[in-house]
Amino acid sequence: MSYKQTVRLSIILMALFPTLWGLFSFMNNTSGFSGTAQYAVAPLLSMSDTYGNPAQTWRAITSPMAANIFLAIITAIETLAGLLGLWSIFKLLKAFKDTPKAFEDAKSPLVLSCVLAILVWGVGFAVIAGDYFLAWQSKTTLATQIGGLIYAIPCFLTLILAVIHKE
Repeated sequence: MSYKQTVRLSIILMALFPTLWGLFSFMNNTSGFSGTAQYAVAPLLSMSDTYGNPAQTWRAITSPMAANIFLAIITAIETLAGLLGLWSIFKLLKAFKDTPKAFEDAKSPLVLSCVLAILVWGVGFAVIAGDYFLAWQSKTTLATQIGGLIYAIPCFLTLILAVIHKE
């Protein structure tokens, strides 16, 4: 296998990060939607696991519908990231032995997939959930921020690889 093919294959394989995480998130979120909304999203939004400082917890959201709305938005973004990633894998495989321009053009949905993944897991979970809703203050777990970063970092690396790759 040539160097060019090896790099192209690497990009295709790295596309599995936003693709599989997005599609698996759709499966998980829809199969247990009410439980996830009730036991994961609602406590985060209500800031029930923080230090309880009123100067910070004023921003808590306790509306019963809020968890459902937030989870629906999260699920939609994750699913779109997964579908764009899947579309990109098909396009990249089709362009695998094609011209550099064709392969470059096939990376467009991958770039969008990675950006959405980084927005939902990096910005959404690590930054907004982590700092705005103070998930870092959790007395029992730091899973929200750490999980968001675990998902976002490989997608960020995939984005970098896809964008800097030139033939």
